[in-house]
Amino acid sequence: MGIADKIYEAVKGMPDPEAKKILRYAESVRARSVIVVPAQRQVDLALCRQYRGRYDGVKIEREALYDRAGLR
Repeated sequence: MGIADKIYEAVKGMPDPEAKKILRYAESVRARSVIVVPAQRQVDLALCRQYRGRYDGVKIEREALYDRAGLR
């Protein structure tokens, strides 16, 4: 017996209002677990394109950044 069958057997004898609560919970769990990878990848690539060519490859020295910002 699969998980769906076990859930069906558990809910089958319940009154409708209680069964609806179980259904809403299952739908909310399914909605949270949906992964939209292709759309996120497009956003990430667009962000990279926005800053393309701005980094010159020079190693950033952390202490120099603090000195410029006047934080020390």
